[in-house]
Amino acid sequence: MEELNLLDLECPEPFMKVAAKLMKMKQGRLKILFKDPKCDDMIMEAVKLMDCKVLEHRSQEGTYVLVLEKNPSSSNENKVQELGGC
Repeated sequence: MEELNLLDLECPEPFMKVAAKLMKMKQGRLKILFKDPKCDDMIMEAVKLMDCKVLEHRSQEGTYVLVLEKNPSSSNENKVQELGGC
């Protein structure tokens, strides 16, 4: 499983990096770590648009942990561009 450690980044960078990574991924699991709460909703919207399965989504002591699974049938990457910013 790949991991994106985005703990040092502020919104909108975590969202942009997650969206870019998911668009490049054909399939697999991705663990994402980030701290900016403003990006949580944005990332979750991108996850829905790309038909990713959320295996874990929690916040602990100010750190968000998100584990996603992307299947090859996910084909809504272009819709991510429709999301707004922070």
